Parts: sequence; structure tokens; C-alpha cells
Amino acid sequence: MAVLLLAACHTKKPPVVRAFYYWKTYFELSATEQQSLKSLQVTKLYVRFFDVSYNPVKGAVPIAALSGSLNMYPSHPYYDTVVTDQIRVPDSVYREIVPTVFITNFTFEKLALADVPVLAQNVSDKLKRMMEENRHPNHPKTFQEIQFDCDWTASTREKYFRFLKEFRKRSPQYRLSATIRLYPYKYATKAGVPPVDRGMLMPYNLTNLREPKAQNSILDVAEVKKYLTHHEYPLPLDLALPVFSWGVIFRDNRYVAIYQDLNLTKAQQLAFLKPTENNAFRVTADTVFANEYLREGDVIKVEDVSENDLLELSQTLQALPSKDSLTVSFFHLDEAILKKYPNQQVFETVYRKF
Repeated sequence: MAVLLLAACHTKKPPVVRAFYYWKTYFELSATEQQSLKSLQVTKLYVRFFDVSYNPVKGAVPIAALSGSLNMYPSHPYYDTVVTDQIRVPDSVYREIVPTVFITNFTFEKLALADVPVLAQNVSDKLKRMMEENRHPNHPKTFQEIQFDCDWTASTREKYFRFLKEFRKRSPQYRLSATIRLYPYKYATKAGVPPVDRGMLMPYNLTNLREPKAQNSILDVAEVKKYLTHHEYPLPLDLALPVFSWGVIFRDNRYVAIYQDLNLTKAQQLAFLKPTENNAFRVTADTVFANEYLREGDVIKVEDVSENDLLELSQTLQALPSKDSLTVSFFHLDEAILKKYPNQQVFETVYRKF
């Protein structure tokens, strides 16, 4: 490992594209979010356009489609600049949007192989409609890539990979990328390599969040290192780093539910929670919080990602090679998440590490 790290230090680094994921159902950037994108010089957003799930009656269907305008340029002086051979809009002005589609593994478990082309057609049609609704003629570089997020397994690999091939036939003008978890990264021969142009390595969510004694299920760097036994993968890889948090509710040591976006600061401010140990809190009185009924004695384990966690993870990932370019993205863009990191210096530090 030491030799690999030393070699990486003497290799010319590829240019780093700064990015964030946007994982909400309505697209609207707050003033804080816009300022953060500007100050961090973020030029790429992976935006969740919709999910695909399986309905016993309707089959595989898109759900939870994004609403709101994706227009990123209304206040910019170049907004109405017509791009010609003589007049070029600087690349720094553009903010590329990558439509991202999350497909549940359950969808491919239930979907017949013969129905995969139909799903590919439906997804392609819906993406084209949504992109056309948000395309501006003076910004042709807004949409260049489409990403699919699916945690496939051995039993769904054939159908998922077939879907990707069928989708490419219907949308050949776009680069395709796919998310890669650490298991298929380490065991590429066994898990298979998606037929796409690039992979987005997501080195988090490795342990079972339903296990009360487990370490932080969002990010455990020691666990990540167990999968980085080699530094080669058949696809060029980009990186996604987690900055989100959640609270996992346990009752009598059994998983009950999960609160999205609950962090340590919020938990410490809730009067009905008493801190115990290892970022866990005990419910002191029966109550209702975020539409979830809590009983006295329930335990909420808050899982968060600290600045030190991010820095250690980025240090660990530096040895991964990237030959042409490298996109480093944080999951995900949200004002409450940004405020967890004072001055957001950690984002700048991580970007610079690569």
C-alpha cells in the first residue's frame, strides 16, 4: 500500500470536477446553497430526476418525479449569450446537470427479462421530456450525461445490465454512468461491470443500519479499507462522498424506523432526548416526532459524518487512479447539511486533496 501511495504522489493528477448531488423532489436552491456552489466553484450537479420501483398492478414505473425549474442561469450576465464560433461562453459559467435515476433492486427482481426493453423505452422517454422542459437553447452543455443508481445483485445483474444496454440504444447521444458500491468494486469479476462509460464509486453505507451494535452505517473508514485491496477497475471512476446524516430508532434492540437528516446538533436540542453513549439518545417520554410515535425508552442512534471522517476517507481514496479526469461529488446538497460544516472549508480541502 505504501508503494502505491508513493507512486500516486509522483503521478500527474487529472483535473478535478467539483460536484454535488441534489436528492430532493423539488428543485429550488436556497441563497445559502447557491452561494456555496459559487464559492466552491462547483460546476456539476447530479440531480435525482425520478425513481423507478415495481408496482404489482402497473409493473415497473417511474415515481416521485422531480418538479421545479432546473434553470441554473437566470441571473448570470451570459444567460442570453448566443453561442457561436465567434462568441463562446466560458466553461466556468456552465453548471452541468446530470439527470440521475434511482432504480430499486426489487424492480429487477420482479421484472421479466422480456420486459426490460419496455422499461428502457419508458425511462428514456420520460428523461427526454424532462430534459426538454428544462433545456435552454443558449446552454447546450447543460445535459451531457445520464446516471443510473441501482444496487444490483447476482440475481438481478443480467436484467440491470440488459436495461443499460437497451437504454443506450435509445439515448446514444449521452454518456452513461452508474453508481458502484464497494462490494462490486472489490469483486468486479463476480459482480460484473456495468456496460456504461464511467462509474461513480460510493464508499459508504457498508454496514447494516438495522443492527443496534453496528458502527456508523453511513461511514466507517476502517470498513472501507477492507474493500480497497486493489486500485484498478475496468471503468474510469469518479467519487461520491457522504455528508448526510440520519437517526435510527430502536425499540427493545429492534429496528423501528429511520429519521432522515437528523444530526447530532438537532438531537441535542430535542427536550425529549437524553444522550447516552456513542451518539445514542434515549427517549424520556412518549411523544410524536416527524410523524413517528416514540415510546419512553426507545433509543435513537444518530449517525453523522464529521469533518475528520471526510478527511480520513479522502486520504484513503487518494490512491485510486484516474487517468483522464475525476469528478468528486458530495451527497447531498442541502442548506442544513452545509451548515454542519463551519465555513465549509472541509469541502474545499477535500476537493484539493485530489
